[in-house]
Amino acid sequence: MIQKKTLLIPIDRCGVWWVKTIHLYLGWFRKVSYTNDFIKVSVKLTKPLNKLKKKTKSVGIIIRTKKEILKNDGSLLCFNANNLILLKKRMTPRGKELFGPAIWILRKKKFRASFSGIL
Repeated sequence: MIQKKTLLIPIDRCGVWWVKTIHLYLGWFRKVSYTNDFIKVSVKLTKPLNKLKKKTKSVGIIIRTKKEILKNDGSLLCFNANNLILLKKRMTPRGKELFGPAIWILRKKKFRASFSGIL
């Protein structure tokens, strides 16, 4: 569950270390977003001499949350941190590599084509 003003860690190799949520898409009065939802973020901490500077606004897709996900077979899936992938356009990520596992919800055909054999 991601709310406004939540700090997130991007897991693609784009040079950004921390981002902060500023808007949740799919409804003006929306309070929380879950995995596979789009959000608008502001960059808070980057590597030195990076193309994305602080206070830059970008769009991302949530890939992992701390909140447990109940699978159909009755098992629980949980992660240690809230993570997202920063996007250039609708389904084009800024970085070309991911760190860590990708969950089964994100296996969209267009999104899978952006990464070479990772998802």
